Amino acid sequence: MPKERSLIDFKLIWGKINHTLSAEEDLFLSKWLDESYLHQQYFDNAERFYKQGSSFTDTKSETERAWREIQGKLNKGSHYRNKWILPIAIAAAAIILIVNLIIRDKKIEPSFVAATQNETVQPIRPGTNKATLTLNDGSIHHLTSAGNLILTEDGASISNEGTKLKYTEKNIAPPKIKYNTLTVPRGGEFSLQLSDGTKVWLNSESVLHYPVQFSDKERRVELTGEAFFEVTRNEKSPFFVESGQQTVEVFGTEFNISCYKENQFVYTTLVKGSVEVFCSNKPGIRQILAPNEQSRLGKSDEIISKRAIDPYQYIAWKEGRFVFRDQNLEEIMLNLAKWYDVEVVFANEGLKEIKFTGNLKRYENFGEILNKIEKTHEVEFQIEGKKITIR
Repeated sequence: MPKERSLIDFKLIWGKINHTLSAEEDLFLSKWLDESYLHQQYFDNAERFYKQGSSFTDTKSETERAWREIQGKLNKGSHYRNKWILPIAIAAAAIILIVNLIIRDKKIEPSFVAATQNETVQPIRPGTNKATLTLNDGSIHHLTSAGNLILTEDGASISNEGTKLKYTEKNIAPPKIKYNTLTVPRGGEFSLQLSDGTKVWLNSESVLHYPVQFSDKERRVELTGEAFFEVTRNEKSPFFVESGQQTVEVFGTEFNISCYKENQFVYTTLVKGSVEVFCSNKPGIRQILAPNEQSRLGKSDEIISKRAIDPYQYIAWKEGRFVFRDQNLEEIMLNLAKWYDVEVVFANEGLKEIKFTGNLKRYENFGEILNKIEKTHEVEFQIEGKKITIR
């Protein structure tokens, strides 16, 4: 006979899966898992639902069928009425509910309302590797994964390697610092290796302004939009990223900055190393970030706060995923609109605040992603060309 099954707050299981538990919470959960193999089995099922959602269905009929099975077991006989069976049934029902609320990463044929009955909805493709390089003299070069570009400027070699623009120093000290600008449009992404070896990944609607070669004293770049940095360490030459009112100072580290103009906050998420974040006009007031911490700068009040986070949610775009956890639909659609280059309209303002959790492929057709959101039965979408109306 299995051990008696005790209830547990599902927030602890969710926190364990998402690496957000405190040491005390983790110890409590570990003791609960050790109480019974049923506890461990329940945890494993929850983790599988979250990480391997593609192997589970989330249709309304499937949910109703599973719930009927649970009810049937509860009503069969007295031997199903032991103290441990009811909590298990409740937990199973909770898992099914979560599966319906989590956006599933599985293949589903789109089924949206077209503008007219006779109009065929054209698939909306994901973004591609594309950018525009503006040199110091004002000349412009359009970059794509299929294009080739080899230039020499200010003693540095510049080459387009398909998805990455690479700068290589020629060890010739420039008489004057010259700047280039890499602009990534909506529906685009591109990466860059600066002359010091620092690597930068630029998300859609982002601009990076940087020297062709850095000076000996410091390395300084300007960012609008979103980018992930892997900064080459050089203790003699600190690296600065200016993002509007914010400046980040580093020596060598990995971090993500999101500073889109339409957002009221600038977010800096640290993955590795250490950085100092400060307002450009208040350099004496700084926040020092450790790995797995994120700072938030308010553009209106210039207050910088920080919190502990799981950084994967904020850097997943670089790895080809969209990850959102308890995020409102307005924020989700703003991110999707940049990547798929679409216009999003909410028929009802209240729909913007509906929250979702999901892990989706960044390179799927847009219709497939919208279909997964629709399967939660919270909203539905109408597609007219590249205009998406949410009802």
